[in-house]
Amino acid sequence: MKTNVAGEFKSTGSMLEPRYAHCAVTTGLGVLVIAGASGVELYNQGAGEWSARASLPVARHTCGVALLPSDVVLVVGGSNASYALSDAQLYDVSADRWRGAGRLQTPRLSHTTTVLDSGRVLVIGGNNLGPSGGQVQDSVELYDPLDDLWHLQRWLPVDVMNHTATLLADTNVLVVGGFSGRQNVALSSAFIYHVSTGQWSPVQPMPMPLMQHTATLLADGRVLVAGGSNTPFGPAQSCAYIYDPKSDSWETSVMCVARKNHSATRLATGQVLLIGDSAISTPANARTAELYEPSSGQWALTAQMSYGRFGHSASCLPSGEVLVAGRGTTGITPCASLIRRDLHADLGRLRRC
Repeated sequence: MKTNVAGEFKSTGSMLEPRYAHCAVTTGLGVLVIAGASGVELYNQGAGEWSARASLPVARHTCGVALLPSDVVLVVGGSNASYALSDAQLYDVSADRWRGAGRLQTPRLSHTTTVLDSGRVLVIGGNNLGPSGGQVQDSVELYDPLDDLWHLQRWLPVDVMNHTATLLADTNVLVVGGFSGRQNVALSSAFIYHVSTGQWSPVQPMPMPLMQHTATLLADGRVLVAGGSNTPFGPAQSCAYIYDPKSDSWETSVMCVARKNHSATRLATGQVLLIGDSAISTPANARTAELYEPSSGQWALTAQMSYGRFGHSASCLPSGEVLVAGRGTTGITPCASLIRRDLHADLGRLRRC
């Protein structure tokens, strides 16, 4: 059942630079936005303003980011607009200072970056694009902050990029879908990385292949996989699948709007907010947002944005608002918006993120 949910997007202070394909991470001082442009900036919710921070030493986009203990941010790989990078950097938020971290053993872009419960960081797949071309990767590396080194792990059973990696409630990692360069297909496969052993095991594949999708851990331990393309870089899909690790099974659902290169943000209510779409054939979809309610399995459209978005970021703020920053639709702009809403009683009332 699809319904409409009342809501509101309001404009907030514009970023200092246009950007997309960037990373955003919520720190103790605010939302830090990195890459996708030359500068680094921080959003302060109290002032509703952006401020410039120390520039990233090596500019990039489509990179990975991880928040480590003590408000230190790790930026991993990405592309310098020409080639994949093996460079990694550490940023001390309170000191506003960058320093080089250990370099990846394989340069990569469009990979996943997952912080484990131990504080180590798992990087999976991607593309090692270089002067003579690139290959989609099945290699896996683990960063240990204690020795500042990347350690090779057992290889994923398939090469992937534009996939997802989700830290499960049991501390293992679920890797779903993506694009395989060797097979030239979108994938339906799913694997579990067992943190204690470093081993991979296949689990039940999705009912349909997907890449450029999102994956969100739900409060009950299930994983919502939404949108994406079922062919290599093809049209956006409206399908969604919910994976239950306990039963190793998938449940099928259908979103209100077909999406890919969108964002998915879990709220404290347990609901998931999906924003944007990059489909050229349906540009109006890029302005839409919708909510998934796990308890009922229902989807509901909410307020539209003034600007269409993809390649943006969506970050929870302490107020319960969601900060949506950047876009890559009919032109890259520095726009940023906040979404607030009072929900109908059938879906509950939105609380803090």
